[in-house]
Amino acid sequence: MLIAVYILLALVAAVIAFSALIAWKVSGMILYPRVYAYDIVVEEEIKRGHFTREWYDTNVHLEEFTLRSDYGYDLHCAIWPREESASFPDGRRRVAVLVHGFTYCLLGQIKYASLFHELGFDCVLYDHRNHGLSDHAPTTMGLCEAKDLATVCAWSREHFGEDALLGTLGESMGAATVMLHAKEDKRLAFAVEDCGFSDFYKLLRYLLPHRFHLPVFPILPMARLFYRMRVGEFLESVRPAAALKDAGHVPMLFIHGDADELVPCYMMQVCFDAKAGEKEKWLVPGAPHAGCYRTDTQGYREHLRDFLTKYGLI
Repeated sequence: MLIAVYILLALVAAVIAFSALIAWKVSGMILYPRVYAYDIVVEEEIKRGHFTREWYDTNVHLEEFTLRSDYGYDLHCAIWPREESASFPDGRRRVAVLVHGFTYCLLGQIKYASLFHELGFDCVLYDHRNHGLSDHAPTTMGLCEAKDLATVCAWSREHFGEDALLGTLGESMGAATVMLHAKEDKRLAFAVEDCGFSDFYKLLRYLLPHRFHLPVFPILPMARLFYRMRVGEFLESVRPAAALKDAGHVPMLFIHGDADELVPCYMMQVCFDAKAGEKEKWLVPGAPHAGCYRTDTQGYREHLRDFLTKYGLI
């Protein structure tokens, strides 16, 4: 009998230790993800059919620069300037700030920037903390990244003119960043979120069993504790949908693929319903995560142009 108790206790201890190890790795995957090497992202984009090497070499001329984050690290940034012939009747510049997703870099936003560039916009792209050529700091899935986005937007207004009509577009984690930032920036002219999540904690509750085949309990509570210990924030703090209740001042376009295997498409509806004020949505048939542009490039171009036209931005 005593031996059986010892065996049972040993099994419980082993399960707890194994769960703690997995939870630690989950928190580490969030905070310090394995990111794409900067110099291969253009090739990745070409492989995915977003553009050709010839088009990229001929048309994309980036002016790189560095900004100091309020958190004390450097952000690698770039401008894709408008064409010299581009102008608008009111004389004001149009500026799009493009925000990339988890593990990627600013070069992944070239495809979206190309749509704005066609419309006469100046485009500003940048690498998140811990991504691309920016300095290292824990990835917080949009929480601290939103404050960095505010820094980039402030610089853009100073550079292009305080009267510039400036908006944002983000993909995946970048979309969460855009939504969290929209609440704070009362001067935003527009925002576009593509395949963003409504609540990061709820997203993990979905992903652990569906994508990683792991039990929610006890992995998620332990990962939550480790995340808190390592970064000083709770996973529940990243709630883009909740932030949108105070973003009624900015028109927003919501885009999501109905075949998204990473962020369930119901989360777009949650964000859309939470958003106060002017809003539009487009659910793209057959599009996987971050694949709406690739699935229907012309449709993306038309929906973006129609959205910007409707709200008097072009």
